[in-house]
Amino acid sequence: MAASDASQEKPDFSGEWVLNRGGSTLSAGADTVRSGLWHIEHREPTFRQKAAFVFESGSRDYEYELLCDGREAVSTHEGGRTMSSARWEGSALVVTFRTEHPGGAMTVCFRFELLDAGRRLRAAEALRGTDHDQDNVWIFERR
Repeated sequence: MAASDASQEKPDFSGEWVLNRGGSTLSAGADTVRSGLWHIEHREPTFRQKAAFVFESGSRDYEYELLCDGREAVSTHEGGRTMSSARWEGSALVVTFRTEHPGGAMTVCFRFELLDAGRRLRAAEALRGTDHDQDNVWIFERR
């Protein structure tokens, strides 16, 4: 009998991850990144990420926590409203942020996958709804 997607083992993304700039494929704007570090705590069903990036123009840090069951979390800040969710697609975790503000809406979607027996993390990112839509593939190495 074949295993269903629901019974597939869900990977644990926990760890310290260092950006492999040369291994990443980045769009204009994102390609100005100099370094990046992700700290992920993943205890199913909770996924928590802290990110620190250094770009040519300065640094950018963020953090969030989501449940991996597809339920939407809603937050408000700086005149906008963000709906966030995390859901499984097989062994990939898909995290989506949709921000609505008076000027329109923006969606950022990450598809997290472990590679090379968990030594590397690929995060395929799609950014839509801005003047600089992007498709990026971020590659991180386990520290």
